[in-house]
Amino acid sequence: MKPLFISSLYHPNQVGGAEKVVRIIAESMLVHGHTPVVVTTHDGRADHVADVNGVKVHYLALKNIYWPYAPTQRRAVSKAIWHGIDSYNLPMARAVARVLDSEKPDVVNTHNLTGLSCAAWSAVKSRGFPLIHTLHDYSLMCPKTSMYKDGRNCRGQCTTCALYKSPGKRLSQEVDHVVGVSRFTLDRHLASGYFQSARQTHVIHNGLPGSPSAAARQVRPGQPLQLGYVGQLTPQKGTADLIRQMGRWQDGQCELRVAGRGAADYEAQLRAEAPGNVRLMGFIDPQELYRAIDVLVVPSLWEEPLATTVLEAYLHGVPVIVSRRGGLPEMVDEGRTGFVYEPLEAGGLAQVIDRILRNRQLVEDMRPLVLEKSRDFLVDRMQAKYQQLLSEAAQAPAGNELPRQLGRRPA
Repeated sequence: MKPLFISSLYHPNQVGGAEKVVRIIAESMLVHGHTPVVVTTHDGRADHVADVNGVKVHYLALKNIYWPYAPTQRRAVSKAIWHGIDSYNLPMARAVARVLDSEKPDVVNTHNLTGLSCAAWSAVKSRGFPLIHTLHDYSLMCPKTSMYKDGRNCRGQCTTCALYKSPGKRLSQEVDHVVGVSRFTLDRHLASGYFQSARQTHVIHNGLPGSPSAAARQVRPGQPLQLGYVGQLTPQKGTADLIRQMGRWQDGQCELRVAGRGAADYEAQLRAEAPGNVRLMGFIDPQELYRAIDVLVVPSLWEEPLATTVLEAYLHGVPVIVSRRGGLPEMVDEGRTGFVYEPLEAGGLAQVIDRILRNRQLVEDMRPLVLEKSRDFLVDRMQAKYQQLLSEAAQAPAGNELPRQLGRRPA
């Protein structure tokens, strides 16, 4: 079988977890005797093909007014033009079409499409290939990908988002199978009118390589409870509220280690507000942090689709405290592998931490359950589910098919 994966980014261009997942799936297909092909974008003037660990990768030069992953501040008008082009990027669709015509895959699995745009779906369906789309975030609904604005989660699409994303909403009806990395993410799109004609919907949680570690940190009598945070330092991640709440406890009771970086001014603000029992450590090896903490805290304010940090913590036998946002509650067996709290409820997080402080044995009792839970998120399980879905989709009769025409935008 020849599966073709389409992703905004691919190795060595990596910004988030989506492109890492694509690489894991593609290389797994190779190991199992298939012939995977990847189509992605790059910041260059010409298309080229490369071999990445045995996988054939087509790097397409991005045809828009700038490369969106550069650390450059853009003016509002430039962003508006960029997203206008990205709502249905016909030149990129034609580039994708040329690859499809040369590779002739058995099935296509699209992932994040920023830069390629939903026009890639037109190229796929106009050729009658089975099409699977995987939802990693809200980029089909919101140019910012987060559905979070002015400190609040958006209940629905604003006028601007609806305008930019209307071509994608219409073309999503041509997708044969849709996969969500969490039930929440999938249901959010379905409730907003996306993928209404999909033959099947699926939830496949992301998986990580490795195996559960038996070398979990042991309780040290008389030592403070060690909490940890791993990730970007941004307002929607809830880091500021977590740091402020640490002032409730004395240094000898509870300490917080924060691994990650943010914008310079925001990070400076956090450092200024941090009480003495908080250490902002910058970029460090996450493995180092997991070996040093008792509990991981994921205090997200936005509807986070799925947190890789929870999976990493589980692999190290570390229980978690997560906010009731997005797909985070799906990852936790309440009272067995961690706790879920309401981030807008006064004292919600503090109550959970106080509960652990009153009975430190809770953490020790959770460790074997956490290690067992981690097996639900191992990469082998994710790979097996994708392989089954790709095989079934490739063998199914041709589904929704668009006319073989890429000359105009969808109405």
